[in-house]
Amino acid sequence: MSDTGQVTDDPVSRQRRTWRPWTICVAAAAAFLASVLFIAFDGFVGVMGSWDTPVPGLWWVRVGIIGHCVLAAAALVLLVLGVNPARRRAAVIGAWMIIPVGFGWFVLTGRMVGKA
Repeated sequence: MSDTGQVTDDPVSRQRRTWRPWTICVAAAAAFLASVLFIAFDGFVGVMGSWDTPVPGLWWVRVGIIGHCVLAAAALVLLVLGVNPARRRAAVIGAWMIIPVGFGWFVLTGRMVGKA
């Protein structure tokens, strides 16, 4: 809205609008949940890898769990940072990026277990 009370739809006023608070809540919750699920998947891989004869590179599973714990903590930090409207857009984008990074980390550590 402009100073006169009329609704303006120019690109400058659209850019100045702040994102709603629910955007960071949804993004951070999804990133945290994805990280927790990847921690559970890594735990399952660790159990299956040591079932009968332990796989030589099984310590990479622990590295994967540590990495996903760091990503879960980053999701919580971004939630706190996103409370500030000036930082909300960057925090939301960062929170959504945690999910593909976590998936990539899961795949990378899984491949490293097989190579060791």
